[in-house]
Amino acid sequence: MRKSLAGLRLERAGAIPLHQQIAQYLRDLILGGELPNGSLLAGSRVIAFEIGCSRSVVNDALELLCAEGYLEVVDRSGFKVALEPPVCGHQRLSTHSPYRTPPRLRVEQFSNVWKLLLSDDYEINPMSPFSPGAPEIGSFPFDAWARILRQTWRAPERQLLLAPAPQGVPRLRDAVADFLGSVRGLLCRPEEIVITSGTANSLDLLARMLLNPGDAVWLEEPGFSEARWACSAAGGQLVPVPVDESGLIVSEAIKRAPNARLAIVTPSNQYPLGMMLSLERRLQLLEWAHQQDAWIIEDDYNSEFRQPGNMIASLKSLDKTGRVIYVGTFSKIMFPSLRIGYLVANKVFADIFARGRARIDLHTSTHLQLALANFLRSGLLIRHVRRMRAVYAERHDAVVHEFRHQLADDLDIPTSGIGLHFVAFFTQSLAARISDIEAASRTRAAGVFVQALSQCYLTDPARQGFIVGFGQVQTEAASRLVGTIAACLARH
Repeated sequence: MRKSLAGLRLERAGAIPLHQQIAQYLRDLILGGELPNGSLLAGSRVIAFEIGCSRSVVNDALELLCAEGYLEVVDRSGFKVALEPPVCGHQRLSTHSPYRTPPRLRVEQFSNVWKLLLSDDYEINPMSPFSPGAPEIGSFPFDAWARILRQTWRAPERQLLLAPAPQGVPRLRDAVADFLGSVRGLLCRPEEIVITSGTANSLDLLARMLLNPGDAVWLEEPGFSEARWACSAAGGQLVPVPVDESGLIVSEAIKRAPNARLAIVTPSNQYPLGMMLSLERRLQLLEWAHQQDAWIIEDDYNSEFRQPGNMIASLKSLDKTGRVIYVGTFSKIMFPSLRIGYLVANKVFADIFARGRARIDLHTSTHLQLALANFLRSGLLIRHVRRMRAVYAERHDAVVHEFRHQLADDLDIPTSGIGLHFVAFFTQSLAARISDIEAASRTRAAGVFVQALSQCYLTDPARQGFIVGFGQVQTEAASRLVGTIAACLARH
């Protein structure tokens, strides 16, 4: 492919002739290694058009570089970089063009908010069998999905292709409303739904729309790291609130920050510990939001894969004053790179959110939205979810059995409502020997990734442990994988 000079900006009022500026620009590219030996340049007519000068000026520059040995003429093809361009001293390693000065970036140059976010050492590996929240993609009906994608492109709707809808394609919002009614028992209307690019995108945009710098935000402790990132980026004051077997301790939250602007909770499947928020505390939380004119974001994390007997109605379904914004995603149900999620809010808020989103993000892929709408309408996704509940229950039992068998003295695993992960708490004896951060580092070095529970705390962790995903673990591989972890935790 021929190399372009489209990045060059000529200084027409400067003292240096235009052809010399072009020649210097090319010298720097060649000496800096950005134009490798033998690279073909675009034709002089194309270069002249790209940088806005006459063709004769470009030819003068190219002929000068030929005379200096930087370029060679190629019969009928223009010019190319010489196979052995001249090298003077250390010029090939260091260039000093006044027209091309690369920025010298340092972390200190970023905003304080971004420096804080970049300092967070939270790490996750979605390709690892034990990654929390990572679904099994091998069982997904890709043949049917591919067929629907092709059908969607055969007769695209011109209006949607030219004018994307910030609130989401109407057909998909209709389908999501039906899906939530079938899978979660959440009754909502399409006009209350906004399509987003996943939970992280929803949290980021909601935090920016709801928070002023310094506003207090209740966050579960331990909790979802992406929630604290979103609120930190929006300038919120993070208020960690402990959880117990009944979920978020609302009375403690009110004691710590009664005038908080926002609370972010995972009431149906607390992340990462897995308990459900009790009905008493749900009502207490809703009453606080109503009295304080505050907002609640309900992240319904992995609720689709809880076993039916362990399900509870969403917090949103109890909300009578429109203070709860329900957030969900299809990434955990289908595959992570899909990047389609949704939020459910009262109609007025949904309209305002869509208008605000149009200023900074606009929309999620229209084609994927239409395909997903058709996929939902076909009933294939609900069948897939119901099938995977059984698969995940089997994998959960196999992995938990191996942990309890091989690491009974080191890990304590409470009963789980399934989902896509469980927590294995360190016993006192193991916690005295090693931290979960160091233990996770050891398993990673052995080729097995598990997440340290400590990473989900804003304050000093109350307990040490592992967050263990099992969605991608084949049952026959469970013994071997857990054996690797056991070897890493063995006494030395």
